[in-house]
Amino acid sequence: MEAPVVFQYQRALDEFRREGREPPLLKRMSELISLLDLTTTLSSGLTGEEILDAALLIVMGELQVSRGCLLVRGAGESYSLRASRALPPRAPREIPSLTLEGDAVLQRTAGPFADVFQAFGLEVLCPIFKRGRVIAVLGLGPRAGERPYGPEECGFLRSVAACAATPIENGLIYHELRDLNQRLSVKVFQLNNLFDISRELTSSFDEEAIQNLVATTLMGHLMVSRCALYLRVPGGFTAAYERGVKRETGPAFVPEPSARPLVESLRTAMPLSALPDCPLKERLLRLRMALVVPMAPSGRVDALLAVGERVSGAPFTEEDCDFAMTLGRQAQAALESVRLHRVQLAKQRQDREMQIAREIQQSLFPKELPRAEGFDLAAQSRSCYEVGGDHYDAIPLDGGRLALAIADVSGKGAPASLLMASVHASLRALAGTLAPSQLMLRLNRFLFDSTQANRYVTLFYAELDPCSRRLTYVNSGHVPPYWIRQDGSSRRLVDGGPVLGLLEDVAFEAGEIELASGELLAVVTDGATEALSPDETEFGDDGVLESLLHARGASANEVLERLVAAVTAWTGGAGCTDDLTALVLRAL
Repeated sequence: MEAPVVFQYQRALDEFRREGREPPLLKRMSELISLLDLTTTLSSGLTGEEILDAALLIVMGELQVSRGCLLVRGAGESYSLRASRALPPRAPREIPSLTLEGDAVLQRTAGPFADVFQAFGLEVLCPIFKRGRVIAVLGLGPRAGERPYGPEECGFLRSVAACAATPIENGLIYHELRDLNQRLSVKVFQLNNLFDISRELTSSFDEEAIQNLVATTLMGHLMVSRCALYLRVPGGFTAAYERGVKRETGPAFVPEPSARPLVESLRTAMPLSALPDCPLKERLLRLRMALVVPMAPSGRVDALLAVGERVSGAPFTEEDCDFAMTLGRQAQAALESVRLHRVQLAKQRQDREMQIAREIQQSLFPKELPRAEGFDLAAQSRSCYEVGGDHYDAIPLDGGRLALAIADVSGKGAPASLLMASVHASLRALAGTLAPSQLMLRLNRFLFDSTQANRYVTLFYAELDPCSRRLTYVNSGHVPPYWIRQDGSSRRLVDGGPVLGLLEDVAFEAGEIELASGELLAVVTDGATEALSPDETEFGDDGVLESLLHARGASANEVLERLVAAVTAWTGGAGCTDDLTALVLRAL
């Protein structure tokens, strides 16, 4: 079978060259054959690097040179060496910038590109343009026999540039797409990892398990062998978790001033070498850490991760830093969830305990008020919190008498309720056994000896004799009760002494009144008189008295309800500021 025409021309050309003669027509034919080979090679299915290397060899063979290179432009102004033959040993792999204008072939001169010619040992530089932009540069060394690069050779190189422009541009686009696909694949892999880790983090309430999972994940993804987690604690940072590092003899706690320069400079994943010097950085350097990652979902660095160099020695990429930052934020959110869960459990436990305390306190109030012949009695207590420091009681005594008490402990909440339980027990034990003034002395001594110096109790205690309608009372620093007569006049009951439990040597004086038919006695705590309106005005004694006067003809229970309703309406949206307790006694 006869050889193709191109091969026949090539054999004829080789014979002329062996004989030392090369007619111009055959030379042009040789160049056309080389261009055809070049175009075929650039359009072949070889890999990008193989195509560029084969194309360079075709051009070098046509022009009979033994040294050449192909520099391809990167993302910026730099050019990287993509194919080469017989370059000097110290030839650079990359040129920061190479400004070329026009499509002229540049021959070796002392001009602005002298350093490039010298570094690569070249004689000519041929720019390859596409869309008005240099995308590559073809460089060739001296020709065989020291023949110069004439107009014919320069024209051939321009033809080479024209043929190579589109395939090289396509190759650049291909490489860019391949890099993008690789980065996209890495991102997808990272997202899948983060999704799986997120489910594990949110399903755990064990801080140590979360720290171990984060450290293991980060070490595996970045391929490092050392990792440390530092958490902010009162006064500084402490090493909460370390893996792959030798235990130091020094403390794992770094005071706040010693860590502040590094922490304040840390806003994203950063190399340790780029952070300011401080004792925390010195510790991380001793542990051979290389990358520091903040865990700061709210902008304040409350924790940080530090990892060592990669086992392979490769640098950390932008994708690595993004993954580490995202993982750090997830870990911090998980640790915060653990803290909030712990707070919630404590709150639930506290709520249960307060509910039990409220039930116990409510059980101290009389389940049903005892009856006194010829009198109507009503009482009510409303705590501002779950439990309070107010108390009332009605205790049946011998001979049909009735002891009435209403008290207010300083403070609010659980401490006040505990002290009030002691007052309740003491009153129940002493009522009717001593005269009211002596009973107050005994109770004052007990509270003075058993309570703190800043704790005290206000108490109004009275004993009612239904037969004589006489009421003997002692007011120990309590809000003076209101005695409303049938004609609408009023008087306050103030006889007694100071508050209980505050002073050791005190004296109490008992007072006595006689309640006629239709008269009213109302005892309240300061939760009524000191109730504040939204503009912080007190309800006051006048407010209580006015409410009692308007309702004095009603039953004791209705008088009480109207009083409580008036106080509630007065406070409105401001809500309560203290416990409210009231007792109403009406003579029938």
